[in-house]
Amino acid sequence: MAHDTIIGLVVAGFLLVLFEVFVPGGVLGTIGALVILVAIVAGFVSGGTVWGLGLLGITLVVGLAGFYLWLKFFPRSPFGRKIILENDAHDWHGFDPERKKLVGAEGVSHTPLRPAGTAIVAGQRLDVVTRGEQIPANQPIRVIKVEGNRVVVTAIEPTEPQPSVAP
Repeated sequence: MAHDTIIGLVVAGFLLVLFEVFVPGGVLGTIGALVILVAIVAGFVSGGTVWGLGLLGITLVVGLAGFYLWLKFFPRSPFGRKIILENDAHDWHGFDPERKKLVGAEGVSHTPLRPAGTAIVAGQRLDVVTRGEQIPANQPIRVIKVEGNRVVVTAIEPTEPQPSVAP
């Protein structure tokens, strides 16, 4: 195989790996890497050890330099800014930490709790669960535990003072 054909294969392989950014899925990148590998093997076979090692070295240097430049400049490019998130989820929580304050609060079951359902607690409509018991609708309840988004309630016994429920 001629040297210019081998160099053309290397360039084509790098272009396929570059196009992988625009057409995700791994197919173009894999084909590009295989084309580069075939070009390096062809360099060893047709040009000898010196030509093959030189091609391998140049390919590694160009590939690593291109990857470094891509990591450095792509996120700040107009296209990169469109597809990369601007902020991270460092301060994000999957639950409301203020819900911990609901422990001990009383309310009313809005739907039957079998064992999950909806309740009105502290003026908020919440998805709640019981410890396994069933509680009919419009029964007084008390929050006994909050774990993330999971609010656990229990029925208030009739002997206990019942909260005043606003309509």
